[in-house]
This record gives sequence, C-alpha cells and structure tokens, in this order.
Amino acid sequence: MAIEQILDLEQLEVNIYRGTMWSPESGFLQRTFGGHVAGQSLVSAVRTVSPEYEVHSLHGYFLRPGDATAPTVYVVERLRDGGSFVTRRVNAIQHGETIFSMSASFQLDQSGLEHQDAMPTAPRPDDLPALSESRAFDDAGFRQFDEWDVRIVPQDQLKYLPGKVSQQQVWFRHKDPLPDDHVLHICALAYMSDLTLLGSAQVNHAEERPHLQVASLDHAMWFMRQFRADEWLLYDQSSPSASGGRSLCEGKIFNQDGEMVASVMQEGLTRYQRGYRR
Repeated sequence: MAIEQILDLEQLEVNIYRGTMWSPESGFLQRTFGGHVAGQSLVSAVRTVSPEYEVHSLHGYFLRPGDATAPTVYVVERLRDGGSFVTRRVNAIQHGETIFSMSASFQLDQSGLEHQDAMPTAPRPDDLPALSESRAFDDAGFRQFDEWDVRIVPQDQLKYLPGKVSQQQVWFRHKDPLPDDHVLHICALAYMSDLTLLGSAQVNHAEERPHLQVASLDHAMWFMRQFRADEWLLYDQSSPSASGGRSLCEGKIFNQDGEMVASVMQEGLTRYQRGYRR
C-alpha cells in the first residue's frame, strides 16, 4: 500500500478519524506496525490544527498490540490553542481499547538560536546495497516496505565513536517522488522512524537476537528543519543502554546537505523469550 494511501484518513466526525488497516495480505505482522499507527495518529492531529502551525514534536506510548486485520479509529482531544503553540492528544482505538496514545505539539514559524551537531561520517547510499536485494528483506518481512529504498551501513564500514556501545546507520528514501506537501513528508518520516531504530540495540547481540521478544514501548520525535522523504536521509542510531528486558535507542536524522532534520528517542522491549537461558 502506498504511503499516501496509508496516511489518507477518513473523517467520521469532528475530531474522529479512521485509518486503513495494515495490509494483512502481506503476512508480515500479526500486529500493526508501530510506525503505521504513529503516522496515522499524527495525521489525525494535523487535521485539527490551522495550517500556519507546524508540528515540532510528538510523544507516544504503544499500549497494546494492534490488530493488523482491522482499521483503527483516532480520537483527537484539543488540549490547547495558544498564540504560538497548539497541543493535541490522540488515542488510537481498536475493538474498544486504546492501542496507542500520542501527544503532539505545533508551533508557528519563529526565529531564535540556531546550531546543530555535525552530521556523522557515513558511506554514501549509492555505495551500499539496497535492503531489497538481500535475502533478509524477504526473511524479515520487509516486502511491505518495498516502496522505500533502505540501505543499512554494514558494521565493518561504521566509524565507531568512543563511548558508544551500540551503533547503526541507515540511509532511506521513498523511491518515487512524493507530492510537495510538507505535512505528508513529516508524517511519512514518523511512519519510517520506527522501522529500524530498535535494531540498533541488537547489533552486538547476534546470537541472542533470535531468542528475543521485541516491540516498541514508546516513541518520541522532534522535527527541526524541512526535508523531503523522497530524498536520501541518514538515520544515525545508537543504543546507550539495555537492561531489565528493555533497550533505550536514539537516532538523529540528517539530509544529504548535513542538516539535522529530526531527532528520535525510543524505548523498546528486548526481553528473552520464555524458556530461553543464556
């Protein structure tokens, strides 16, 4: 299913929207992909905000596994309409239960301090094989993301930073040109931001990886500068800590001009499956 279709919600009532199901015919997941419900939640919030306000952050919690065979209803609560900032809360509901809850903040275009960390060194995407060319693409069920060009930097090509225990870099872009709608590009980035981030906690645990129960628990994003999701974006990821069956992951997203366009934090479930002993 094309990203434009995924993010095109049906309005049922004032502040209530319905999103498409997660293409169950693919057989990819029994539960809904986290980025799918996060992206649709953000779309529903955007629909209730005047266009002069742009989203600058979101914070969400994955509360229950979503049903991949059922549509999701999004109920938006208008928490605040201020002069500079607007805040919305969205509950994503399936079968009468909330599966995801998100707050999103919007701001008018304003000026202030400007600085950013430098873009890290990374091999160029054209020098890397596409994930779709690897066997892992089918084995992991990534065929659902065939409209995206995803290129993971091999671990032996990473420039490791002192003190960073677990690092990963991923280039990605939408293969086909997308409409000139900045909101669509933001929501598409929210959709894709959940795909590989939790993997950054597992790169040093190859032997244990098959024995893990993995799921996103919460997800936060900050949007800094404009970008296009159909142009190459570098997702520089790391996992500063893993303990108690949970892993903390962080990511910075840069365009090819070296501008930091977004930042992401996520905690995910990475506990051993029942019965597994190291």
